[in-house]
Amino acid sequence: MNLVKLQILVLIEKYKKVTDVAAEMGLKQPTVSFHMKSLESELGASLFQYRSGRVLLTDAGRALHQYAVRMVSLAAEAERAVKQFTSLAAGNLELAASSIPGSYVVPKLLSRFMQQHEGIDTYLSVLPDEVLREQLRSREIQLAVLHSAAGQDDSFQTQVISADEMVLAFAPDHPFAGQAELTVEAAAREPWVQHEAASFLRGTADQWAQLNKVRVWNHAVAGSPEAVKGMLAEGGAVGVFSMAGIAAEVAAGRLAYARLPGIQPGGGAFVLAWRKDYTLSPLQEAFVRMAGTSG
Repeated sequence: MNLVKLQILVLIEKYKKVTDVAAEMGLKQPTVSFHMKSLESELGASLFQYRSGRVLLTDAGRALHQYAVRMVSLAAEAERAVKQFTSLAAGNLELAASSIPGSYVVPKLLSRFMQQHEGIDTYLSVLPDEVLREQLRSREIQLAVLHSAAGQDDSFQTQVISADEMVLAFAPDHPFAGQAELTVEAAAREPWVQHEAASFLRGTADQWAQLNKVRVWNHAVAGSPEAVKGMLAEGGAVGVFSMAGIAAEVAAGRLAYARLPGIQPGGGAFVLAWRKDYTLSPLQEAFVRMAGTSG
């Protein structure tokens, strides 16, 4: 049961077609079909079933799939790790980040890191915080920047990059601008622009409402931080935002903010996270050290 056969099984579940799997792996279709039959013969079980031009996994195939995903992921991780141990002057640094640090904090860190290590290539993916946590657990990614250490499990090692504060943001001409102190009730009565459901900031807004026993009017939902800021700047609504994300707009007079009234939700720091059972490569260690001194 070699790695190629397991890769094919994983991709069959993804694409449901032999032709697509062959194209993904750079193999000929008969070669993929041969490996599929060979794997079934090796294990003595039917793993694939054909329906209306699609290839689906049988119950036995689905049982094997959960192990195949982990084995293929571990093999890719091992290959990346070995390659990254060659030199700090060359190689690839792959990093994932949730939306706020990925948009407003990590790009500056990566630019600084690239200036210090001119021979390396970097890749940054930006995903919802909950997705990143699950990908860390499943070993799909090795290093991520999260908006908070809260909600992690005991398998994560974390390092704080910088502190952050959750605030209530609104347009400069909003009635809240200039008020010394807001009440929970006044904030809850306003129309809100909310972040997408899986984001850390949406979770913060929901947690604030729950802690203070109020319901907010979700007037609009936007799928990106920039869209939320744009809608808030137009006036007439409020929304929870990270100070790191609105600092430029506040300085330019495009947005204003106030401290969230009432009971404050937890969180408030950007952290690097990786699994405790994962050994950082020299490039990753160098990035972690640099990021730790930037706050």
